[in-house]
Amino acid sequence: MTDQPTAPTAPDSFFTRGVDPETAADAPAFPPAWASRSDLPAFDAAPGITMQSVSGSALMANWVTLQPNSEIPRHQHPHEQMGVVLEGAMELTVGDETRTLRPGDLYSVPPHLPHGGRTHSEGCVVLDVFTPVREDYAALARAARGQ
Repeated sequence: MTDQPTAPTAPDSFFTRGVDPETAADAPAFPPAWASRSDLPAFDAAPGITMQSVSGSALMANWVTLQPNSEIPRHQHPHEQMGVVLEGAMELTVGDETRTLRPGDLYSVPPHLPHGGRTHSEGCVVLDVFTPVREDYAALARAARGQ
C-alpha cells in the first residue's frame, strides 16, 4: 500500500458546516434585502459627501461618494466602522496616522477613535460598513426614500 497524501481539511466554521434545518426554519430578524446602488436614493451627509445606504438590524453599508477637494470633518462615534476604497483616492487620518488610500485599500476604525479625511483633485467612492446601524444615516436614507 502506498502512502496517499491526504487533502487538507478546512477548519470547522459556519461556512463549512452548511445549513442546519432547525435554525434555517427560524424567521430572520429582518427581511433579506437586495439592492443595486443605482436604485438607492442618495442623501447629503456633508458638503461634497453623498451617501446611499442599506441597513439590517445591526449592520449598515453605505456607498459614499466624495467629490474632489472634499473634507470629511474629524469626528468620532460609538460605531465600529470598516471601509474599502472602490474608486479614486482619499487621504484618511485614523487616530494620529494618515494614509493615502486607493482602490482595494481597506481601513477600520474602532469605536470612539477620532478620524477624518479629504480628497484632492480626484474624488473617491468608498463602501463603508457600520455596526451597529448609524441611526443618523438611517434617518437620512428614510427621508431620501420619502418615508
